[in-house]
Amino acid sequence: MPTASSVAFVADSTLGLSPEEAEGQGIHVVPQQVIWQGKPFRDLVEITPEEVLALLAKGERLSTSQVAPEDLRATYQELLKTHERVLSVHVSGHLSGTVTTARAVAQGFGQRVRVLDSWSLNGGLLLVLKEARRLLHTGTAWEGLEEAVAPYRERVRGYVLPRTLTYLHRSGRISGLQSLVGSFLRILPVLEVKGGRVLPGPRVRGFAEGLRKVAELFRRDFPGGALVHLAHAGNPEAASALGELLRAEGVEVLATLQAGAAVSVHTGPGTVALFAGPRR
Repeated sequence: MPTASSVAFVADSTLGLSPEEAEGQGIHVVPQQVIWQGKPFRDLVEITPEEVLALLAKGERLSTSQVAPEDLRATYQELLKTHERVLSVHVSGHLSGTVTTARAVAQGFGQRVRVLDSWSLNGGLLLVLKEARRLLHTGTAWEGLEEAVAPYRERVRGYVLPRTLTYLHRSGRISGLQSLVGSFLRILPVLEVKGGRVLPGPRVRGFAEGLRKVAELFRRDFPGGALVHLAHAGNPEAASALGELLRAEGVEVLATLQAGAAVSVHTGPGTVALFAGPRR
């Protein structure tokens, strides 16, 4: 039976950690793709988060695309030289085609590579990956891993607060009229990530109220506390302010991550997010 020490762990770059940070936690990152002027750039390899934010701030139109099959294949081949198995955990299949592509690539490696849909992204993906690692450490069978992690995955939540409606409009999530009226009235939505989908949540008047609403939604869903990761797209001050709201109530923030290209492109610079999962 494979144990966590004999398994290599892979995640895509929506994880929110740099390749170096991820490697320090025993995770190998494969890049999503950022599309600029019709050309793909490998996230964190050929384009940095800072460059993505700068291009967006200049008004450039960017989009994102799934991990390239050849990057997945090369990563699996290399890791299987030194590990018995590979567990590949990815952004929700409702948000990206990466899971589908990874499963197709994994078929070429038989049972040695298993692909898991996190039903989340960023800090939520990290929480699901670490739960899968914990289950392997405690003796969960390789064949039953996805079934074992499912109850935890279902309880992971995300709360995303954009700084502006501009990028939600560009990505087609809201209409031009909604964007115009919302911007005039300083109305912002809090987006909720659950069940693998991004859903519209409550609307707030202004960013400061939005931070308080994020903390309130977290308390609603996790009255007894939780494991928490924060993330931001070039807005460390707001992430710090949200962290203070949580710490004032005794909530420990495990880490503050980069929002990453997938979040930045679709919700814009300045976005802040909170991802939470049950304690173990």
